[in-house]
Amino acid sequence: MENMHKIYTILLVDDEEGIRNVLDITLTHAGFKVVLAADGDSGFKTFLAQKPDIVITDIKMPGIGGIDLLKQIKQISPDTEVIMITGHGDMDLAVKSLQYEAADFITKPIDSSELELSVKKAVDRMSINQRMKAYMDDLEKVIRKKDREIDESQSLATIGQTVAGMSHVIKNIAGGLKGSSFILEQGIENENREYLVKGWEMMKGNINKITNLSLDLLNYAKTSRPKLKQVNPNHPALEVVELLSSRARETHINLTLHPLDKELSIMVDGDAIYTVIFTLVTNALDACEEKSEGPGVVTDKQVDIFVEQQANWIVYRVRDNGDGMDDTISGVLFKEFITTKGTRGTGFGLMTAKKIIDEHEGRILFETGKGQGSIFVIKIPLQPVETGRR
Repeated sequence: MENMHKIYTILLVDDEEGIRNVLDITLTHAGFKVVLAADGDSGFKTFLAQKPDIVITDIKMPGIGGIDLLKQIKQISPDTEVIMITGHGDMDLAVKSLQYEAADFITKPIDSSELELSVKKAVDRMSINQRMKAYMDDLEKVIRKKDREIDESQSLATIGQTVAGMSHVIKNIAGGLKGSSFILEQGIENENREYLVKGWEMMKGNINKITNLSLDLLNYAKTSRPKLKQVNPNHPALEVVELLSSRARETHINLTLHPLDKELSIMVDGDAIYTVIFTLVTNALDACEEKSEGPGVVTDKQVDIFVEQQANWIVYRVRDNGDGMDDTISGVLFKEFITTKGTRGTGFGLMTAKKIIDEHEGRILFETGKGQGSIFVIKIPLQPVETGRR
């Protein structure tokens, strides 16, 4: 059995001394710490005292039998891996033990390689579950931290919407992690490489969602004032186009920048304006990629970015010819954590964009219709923003 960084503790419960001694030697040689119990009663007391990672128990013993011991352990420690030892005539009990969430069962006479394989599977499952728990704990820490940073001046209604929006996103991520964990477990149990690869790809996708959610939370909850400096209004849009042009080419979307044709500068937080434009252009590319077309219909997919001056405003327009949005979604687009991307989106992007534009005393508008594409418009005043205002 391969070396493990952690030394796992195994509680072995069996009323036959010979079996206990043989399995003790086998498992100790494999690198585990083994504690022994001769019956179910002492096994449960030892479990409470030692808190082992894995329990291996005979299914038939005097006093508390293996099934009852399994139920008691799972009641107080659902994550503990319990492996059942059965005789050839105990298959009904073995199947019953699986219904009570036993990890596996092995039959007498016990083959050492079969025992080690069963224990290895249990260790792999625990490792996966521990990584999942670490990811979720990190996410909860981020959320708690950002929750403390929410401006106290926000209304209770806004805070309620924030919590509800985050809760929905977290549920989606948790569901994805649970699904990928199940596929990984199936791959481990059946030694199926295809399942292992698929499960790990799903796991990585959900890790990316956690990362994106954390970044969105950081951007949305940031309470610092804009760091204003003189910026050419074309520069943030140009940087976005340079970053996303390769993605546009790969998905056969025409991404075109129409810059302002005069030398001009505005007093803005360049990084923040870049974030807003990046969000809008990314959404536009997503809309074009997901555009529904009828059989035999091929439409040029187009995203345009316009930089213009209108009186005392600098105006950015992002236009796409995707599917657009219906009135139900467009009516609450900046008021709630709304996403049209299913489980792939967090709903924070447009909320963050509006917050940034509000901090610049600007406006963000849009026009859309189902099947008609969308146009998002950002208007930023030419005069400097007063940084003392919140």
